[in-house]
Amino acid sequence: MDENKKFYLKFLLILAVVFFIWVSGSKKNIFSETAAKKSLAENKPAALVNFSPSVPTIFDSSENTLPRRDWSVPYLELQAQAALAIKTNGSRVYYNKNIETQRSIASLTKLMTAIIIMENYDLNAVIEISNSAVKREGSNGDLRPSESITVRSLLDIMLIDSSNDAAFALAQQRNDFVLLMNKKAEELGLNETHFANPDGLDSPNNYSSALDIAKIFGYLINKHPEAFEILKTKNMVVYSSDGKIEHRLENTNELLGKTDEIIAGKTGFTDEAGGSLVLLTKNDIITVVLGSPDRFGESEKLINWLKTAYIWEK
Repeated sequence: MDENKKFYLKFLLILAVVFFIWVSGSKKNIFSETAAKKSLAENKPAALVNFSPSVPTIFDSSENTLPRRDWSVPYLELQAQAALAIKTNGSRVYYNKNIETQRSIASLTKLMTAIIIMENYDLNAVIEISNSAVKREGSNGDLRPSESITVRSLLDIMLIDSSNDAAFALAQQRNDFVLLMNKKAEELGLNETHFANPDGLDSPNNYSSALDIAKIFGYLINKHPEAFEILKTKNMVVYSSDGKIEHRLENTNELLGKTDEIIAGKTGFTDEAGGSLVLLTKNDIITVVLGSPDRFGESEKLINWLKTAYIWEK
């Protein structure tokens, strides 16, 4: 019996030792594995430690919203040196070619001149036309020396007839006129724009870009409805303040009234700048062509291309 007790005691002791060894080994493995994981995590790049898969994007925002590009329609080739089609609020660009390149802009300069007039002049004030204004180079509105005429009528002549004499006569009323133009350009964030005169005669220091022109035009028609109405007008007659001198105006924008697609616009041309044209279309889109051999034809091409190159309805 004593021998049996000794046997069982030895057996139990062996089992206890084996159990202790097994438990100790398991804990060591668990601790080693945890430490290894911690070490691996600590040595991983942050991007991998915090990695979470991104949500797959099938279309970008422009493809998910109407109008949506129809890629079966090839990209439009224009001869214009720069061209742009953009939503009036700047939220969407539909066509772009050299849109931030600085170029001569000819009479598109008068858009900024109009802004300065609208924000700094009394439209009912009467101005006497100087000899230097009448002799100003470029297109003219047949103003007469010493003629008295309102600021409002000169604004009509400048924007409809694209008259340099009207722009120059208006600018002559303030010595800081061009300074105000450049100050406004800075205020509007026009990084590719600088003005040297109020009418757009060629000068190395008078330039802008297609994108900046769209911003100027958009600002003018949104902030100054009266100027917008002028830019929509095909024909008008204005008179000197005494009613004796008549000025018959015909808009230089040949596309105005030709199609109901076009609401308003402004032309520009000099030998250096080439043909320029900015338009507002009925789809709330501004188009700009600069340095074009056919500003009207290419603007029409661009507008027609937009109708087919984009899907406008579901």
